[in-house]
Amino acid sequence: MGDRHEIIELSLPVNAAYVSAARLTASSIANRLGFEIDEMEDVKAAVSEACTLLIKLARANTVKHFKVIFDPGAESLSVRIHVKDIDFTSDDDGMSLMMIRALMDSVVISRQNGISELCMVKNHQESGEWRVESGEL
Repeated sequence: MGDRHEIIELSLPVNAAYVSAARLTASSIANRLGFEIDEMEDVKAAVSEACTLLIKLARANTVKHFKVIFDPGAESLSVRIHVKDIDFTSDDDGMSLMMIRALMDSVVISRQNGISELCMVKNHQESGEWRVESGEL
């Protein structure tokens, strides 16, 4: 990835048809970072669930767009969902947030100046596979 810190930001309409764009971007970035398949699937599922929750909560609101911000690091991938005037904690049954927390290593919800943020972090785990370098274990 080079020495530069690269932030990837998507601005998406509050429309379920565009959740796949966020999922595909998450998968691509996680793959580029060297995440294992199961880690990439966790990130994709969490991003999908977060976007779907936002869309569900925005139905009674006038919000038209939201941002998905990917912050790839050496050891982790941070995904932040920014939206105006939505309270992520108002999930009726809490199932979406519970699922996101199960998939990601860290989940933090914050609100500042009318902007709500759902920040999810997935740490890059080293593969547990045995590698045979010299032909012997």
